[in-house]
Amino acid sequence: QFPGDSGAMAPFFLNYLLIAPGESFFMAANEPHAYVAGEIIECMACSDNVVRAGLTPKFKDVDNLVSMLTYSMGGPTINAGTPAYGDDRIMRYTPPTGEFEVMIMTCNPGEELTMPQLPVPAVFIVIEGSGSTDNADGQRLVMRPGRSYFMPANCPPLTCAVNANKRGPLRIALAHENQHIDAPNLSSGIGAKSWSGEFALAPELRSPGTTPMKSPTKMTQEAKSNIQANLNGNGGKYEVPTL
Repeated sequence: QFPGDSGAMAPFFLNYLLIAPGESFFMAANEPHAYVAGEIIECMACSDNVVRAGLTPKFKDVDNLVSMLTYSMGGPTINAGTPAYGDDRIMRYTPPTGEFEVMIMTCNPGEELTMPQLPVPAVFIVIEGSGSTDNADGQRLVMRPGRSYFMPANCPPLTCAVNANKRGPLRIALAHENQHIDAPNLSSGIGAKSWSGEFALAPELRSPGTTPMKSPTKMTQEAKSNIQANLNGNGGKYEVPTL
């Protein structure tokens, strides 16, 4: 689709993740990412820009991307959520940032589920199944996949109901300002790693966006000789040393 695009090499520098339904991870700002396959819910803080560097027909700003990346190594923590509001059918996904958190609510056939009353505005979308809602003010909504609704702050709690004859559950994703900032269950990663030997990198080279890059260390004559000997002994093909 994008012949000759160097972005095809990106998988060698990224973490390859497989996440199951109900699992999630948090990604901090200035981290590169790409979706390979499947469907997910993505909730992000307010942003005025998306910087791209490859595998896209849109504008690519490589220089800006290189200067803004964190260059920290390590994979994200995958989390399956935490029950909220005393109901294990309401799972919260809380990042360590105040802008947002997501809740997934599941109402099975023949059940009712009351959504929590929130002191902040929220938006929710029906991601699976069908049903209906009601509350003390008689606010009735028809729930169908793809329908989204805005809830003002302190909206009277909505009670979802699913007919017992339905085959599957009603599942809703709700996003709002973080109400559990003191108890996050998502983190951006396991921390930066340092490497020795062949992959050693000086601290000042890890974040070129914040620290001026130094000139690369000149290769010693011994190193040049070792590489040339490797090439000569393998018909001109370089054999990667075994770690």
